[in-house]
Amino acid sequence: MSEKKEKKPHIYTPRDPKVVSFTMSHIRGKETGIEVKLRKALRERGFTYRKNSSRVYGHPDIVNSQEKIAIFCDSEFWHGYRFEENEKSIRSHREYWIPKIKRNIERDQEVNAQLKKEGYAVLRYWGFEIEKELDRVVAEILAVHTRRKMALEYAKQGLLKTTLCYFEKDGCYLMLYRNKKKNDLNEGKWIGVGGHVEVGETPLRCVKREFLEETGMRLTRYAYRGYVDFLNDKYPPERMYLYVGKQAEGELKECDEGELRYIKKEKVGELSLWEGDKIFLPLLLQDDGVFHLSLYYHGDELIEAIGPSYEEKKPKKKRKRRKLAGRKSI
Repeated sequence: MSEKKEKKPHIYTPRDPKVVSFTMSHIRGKETGIEVKLRKALRERGFTYRKNSSRVYGHPDIVNSQEKIAIFCDSEFWHGYRFEENEKSIRSHREYWIPKIKRNIERDQEVNAQLKKEGYAVLRYWGFEIEKELDRVVAEILAVHTRRKMALEYAKQGLLKTTLCYFEKDGCYLMLYRNKKKNDLNEGKWIGVGGHVEVGETPLRCVKREFLEETGMRLTRYAYRGYVDFLNDKYPPERMYLYVGKQAEGELKECDEGELRYIKKEKVGELSLWEGDKIFLPLLLQDDGVFHLSLYYHGDELIEAIGPSYEEKKPKKKRKRRKLAGRKSI
């Protein structure tokens, strides 16, 4: 049998910057050939989109707002394809082109980070990929679209409300290894302390009640971090409200649902966790505001993560001081 040849990386031959400058000055930044080609292929497959949307950060070339997919068609020269290698080939006007391209690369990274923070799936393709591997590019985009659409539709079915609290102490999280309860969805996993929100109960009351029942301690100081939609085709969908415990009164007791143990924060990722937990646990340490994350599973396998997106911080309203009018003496 013949050995399978390894796919060689695309070899990009940089053009003379003078030629590039002249060419770019005579064409528009929008409606490039690679954009038109990709849009046409997606449209033929029923993919709906907006082009160069000014409402979305970074003005992606193609945007599907409903499923939050942002697609960029990047030219190799302007966006720095394998720039560490190709930088050497720029021989003229290096003092202009190199900083300019490096800034483009930095901006692309900034745009990616902001869009992901807003819950978008960010897909970037080089011009040669669209020209030579169009079928593969279109298939990838449609696969992401299908998974995100399924996750969002699944979330509309109605969500059970639950809470989780990750209690902090001496650089550790109080973790619960679920190994005592029969038919436990979380069996064999390490999670925070929490449970189902009862009828007429708020998430805050629930997390305090569950924390007391499972640890024997009364939660006195805490911070709300956000919520995660846990969507699994084998279990009812859940919305988990996440809290970080700061202070508690009382002594830790044995839990009838599993083994409670303080684990160093930097070691938590080494435990047997749900894959999606590895995404939101680092977010608990940040103070970027209240976040929302959707995690779509097939059994134990994480299929799609949508987000995290953050709620806009509302400016605090200044309280108006009431002027007390003095009584006039008669």
